Amino acid sequence: MSPDAPLNLLVVDDHALVREAFSTMLKAEFPDSKVHSAGSCAEAMVFARQHDYDIVLVDIELGDRSGLELTTELRMLANPPRIIAVSMHQEETFVTRTMQLGARSYVTKDAPPHELFDAIRATMAGRTYISRELAQRFADLSIRKSTVRKDHQKLSNRELEVLMQLARGKSLKQVAQDLSLSPRTVAVHKHNLCRKTGLKSTVDLLRYCQANGLA
Repeated sequence: MSPDAPLNLLVVDDHALVREAFSTMLKAEFPDSKVHSAGSCAEAMVFARQHDYDIVLVDIELGDRSGLELTTELRMLANPPRIIAVSMHQEETFVTRTMQLGARSYVTKDAPPHELFDAIRATMAGRTYISRELAQRFADLSIRKSTVRKDHQKLSNRELEVLMQLARGKSLKQVAQDLSLSPRTVAVHKHNLCRKTGLKSTVDLLRYCQANGLA
């Protein structure tokens, strides 16, 4: 396929202004392509089952569920799309986990528009693309990196999500609503993540997340 052949694209983001901005940019850069948008994981899966998308742009944090979960579900479709994560998160854990779950590329939301277009073309050509500033940061980090693993790398995807939600000062009930879980389940995840990380209070969670780029 030519790098500029017409594409079938889906933008998934829970902010209407972001969806509109992305859709406008994509239509201008790829004028013969079709661009749809979804505001939630549930809506995205409805569209994905109705259309064969070439590329799905997935925000990591969505209102109803996690973009990590959506990435997994999209990869299970009979004809799975190529997935590009588009996120505000620049922490290595997010990039690594997202790629492990099946995303082909990762672009930060503060990257210039041409990087998103480069990511789409690279992904369609079968290559992996990571935002340049992010890739450079990882390269620099790998040189200085010690062998000690960060505590949050021990967490499951769901435990990591709960950690971040609690660090924002949300109650167990609020986290449960945001992640479509029961308060009891969230409490279990909190217990497990605190056991794995040694963190105890909400203040500890907040400080840890801020220190590690998770908040």
